[in-house]
Amino acid sequence: MRANGVASDLDLERSVQGLVHEAARALQLPEGLLQQICVTDSIYYTRFPVKFGNRVEVFSGWRAEHSHHRHPLKGGIRYSPLVSQREISALSALMTYKCAIVNVPFGGSKGGVAFDPRRYSTEQVERITRRYTAELIRKNFIGPGVNVPAPDLGTGAREMAWIADTYDAMHPGGIDNFASVTGKPVTQGGIRGREDATGRGVVLGLARGLEFVEDFPGAGLTRGLPGKRVAIQGFGNVGFHTADILVRRGAKVIAIGEWDVTIVARSGAGIPVRDLFEWRREHGTIRGFPGAEEELPSEAILAVECDVLIPAAVENVIHGKPLRW
Repeated sequence: MRANGVASDLDLERSVQGLVHEAARALQLPEGLLQQICVTDSIYYTRFPVKFGNRVEVFSGWRAEHSHHRHPLKGGIRYSPLVSQREISALSALMTYKCAIVNVPFGGSKGGVAFDPRRYSTEQVERITRRYTAELIRKNFIGPGVNVPAPDLGTGAREMAWIADTYDAMHPGGIDNFASVTGKPVTQGGIRGREDATGRGVVLGLARGLEFVEDFPGAGLTRGLPGKRVAIQGFGNVGFHTADILVRRGAKVIAIGEWDVTIVARSGAGIPVRDLFEWRREHGTIRGFPGAEEELPSEAILAVECDVLIPAAVENVIHGKPLRW
């Protein structure tokens, strides 16, 4: 099993291709157009060295550009030991489709570096980020109006600030250099509300769905968020803000699963989300949180009895394979 209970043999790219072909048949798209849509335009793969003291470590990084039909291309950068070319390619395609569905004028892109940032110091992560950015700059895979990254799994405002600063240093005098990324700190040209935007979108979508509970009568749900028992897989930027906003809107977060553990608090008001956030900031894990009643294996989050399960970690967590925990 890979982190967060995702089986390693599940192929996101094959899954995305299958869904696209199914939609194309329903829409009766011409075969030639389907072939163009299904192929990623270009993928840059690089192996770059970074020196830490007296040793040198080599990292693998990618940036995929799925579609140039609109500019700039848009898509996050993820840091994870599970990053692969097929995953990055599939995620770049999903960015194209997401932007097209809501008519946002961007092409789809995605990037990543295969390493676990938890195992490196802040200084080392900065060195990796700046070196990766330099590689993207040399091949013109980043830039305002060209390709604009954003935070994703394992990255945040801090990494975006390093990327923007590196781009600015390598393009002296450019008046729009800091438009080379989004998701920057507000003090460096970022936008207020960007950090919690995805989590807020999850809550708004859930609230809207719960207005139509008659469409899924077998679930036995009542209308509205108040009182709903929610389990959330992932407590990163999306998971935390989703949980925080849900609690403020009357829901009860009873379980949170991370890469190393699932914590459960079924009684009372559930898990005190902001206290858990501070605990994780101090200890680097949600394990041992005193506000939890029970600790289970990471994969158990998918089997906790609840009204709503929110996957806020990685892809392919919902599948037909048996859980092993």
